Amino acid sequence: MKPGNKSAYLAEFLRYGRLKNIKIIDAHTHMGSVYGCRLPVSDAEACMKLLDEENIESIWCSAHADLFHIDGDRINGETKALVRKYPARVKGYYAFNPNRKEAYLRGIGEAAENKGFVGLKFLPNYHNSALDGEGYAEALDFADKRGLLVLCHTWGDKPHNSVKEAVGVLKRHKNLVFILGHSAPGDLDGAIAAARAHENAYLDLCDIHRHAGTVEKMVRGVGAERVLFGTDMPWYDPNYCIGSVLGARITDADREKIFYKNAIGILKRIGKI
Repeated sequence: MKPGNKSAYLAEFLRYGRLKNIKIIDAHTHMGSVYGCRLPVSDAEACMKLLDEENIESIWCSAHADLFHIDGDRINGETKALVRKYPARVKGYYAFNPNRKEAYLRGIGEAAENKGFVGLKFLPNYHNSALDGEGYAEALDFADKRGLLVLCHTWGDKPHNSVKEAVGVLKRHKNLVFILGHSAPGDLDGAIAAARAHENAYLDLCDIHRHAGTVEKMVRGVGAERVLFGTDMPWYDPNYCIGSVLGARITDADREKIFYKNAIGILKRIGKI
């Protein structure tokens, strides 16, 4: 879309306060409470209501509790429960903590065998473990062998979250699908270059969408077909991120890819549709 041209989807949103004629999949979400923090919307019922209000068809989710839980009997228990309760609305990420890797490896088959799971979720900096180190090696080999999705937190040059480490993983693992979660704020150029060089790498808009010009920069740099809609819900209201895509100087065809078509393509690629 050239500057000054009108988007049919933007006009629709401004008229109705929501999108009606385009489907949306949110590829980066969480759910549940967080210790020491109050989230106005966090429980499952409230999140489902928000999805209905904002016409989001489904989400890919890792529950907050599962990202940090160390009780082997309950690993990823919250996400499993969400997938069972809302099979048409929620796809799960199997959170993997390399500090307790033996316990997590025992249940990792869930990510491949359960149609409700799309793959693995990594938080290298939070877990103080190098993405390209021994802690994640077996999980990455498993994801590569089974052709799974890996959503990995990336954040500029922070230890264990750097684009450099992600590139090392991408060079060794060609069969998995790798999302650079948050698209490495502080090193967006590096994230774009990584996605351009590796066809199994995707950028997501989670959190980074709030920076002016980011959506256009991603689309120019790697193409709309490699950008995923993600919100970090419930940390952000999805409308905030929807607005960043609607207000960007891109085409409505690009918006359709970002909001929905790219995510559907990934689900088909990994056999989870």
